[in-house]
Amino acid sequence: MPRTGLVVLVPEAEAKLERHRRAHDAMAKFGVPAHVTVLYPFRSTIDDAARATLGEIAGRVASFEATFASVGRFPGETVFLAASPAEPFQRLSASLCEAFPDCPPYGGAFARTPPHLTVGIDLEARVADDLDRELRTVLPITTLVTQLTLLVEEDDGAWTIGGAWPLRDWST
Repeated sequence: MPRTGLVVLVPEAEAKLERHRRAHDAMAKFGVPAHVTVLYPFRSTIDDAARATLGEIAGRVASFEATFASVGRFPGETVFLAASPAEPFQRLSASLCEAFPDCPPYGGAFARTPPHLTVGIDLEARVADDLDRELRTVLPITTLVTQLTLLVEEDDGAWTIGGAWPLRDWST
């Protein structure tokens, strides 16, 4: 069964982070772009009704600007960039969890996590320290969040975009 996830892509981070992500985040090697996870895992099969619901939820959230200006860590030496403001990401995630209660965030393995862009996973402490210092030299990164994106894992392990739903225009 394919894995899927709902994310917000951060294209402005690609050029600044690609080298770091490819070296320290295995998912980047499989085509997963820089992103903030909104709901993972999602359903392995997405029918028309689910797609319509995703469109409705995305359409209720106004597009917004997000900035990544600080480096953080999760246990296990996972290095990430914190998303600010957190509230629009959290509101989107909560709406998705309410509409799809069969898809708890991270399979229920973690309590709520702050919205973040992962750069390195399961690193040695020294490598995480070095990465932390290097990342601070490329911050801040700012993006305009305008859509919710579905990422889908293909049979060969590569991840592709399986759909996207626009957020409401912030000016309306």
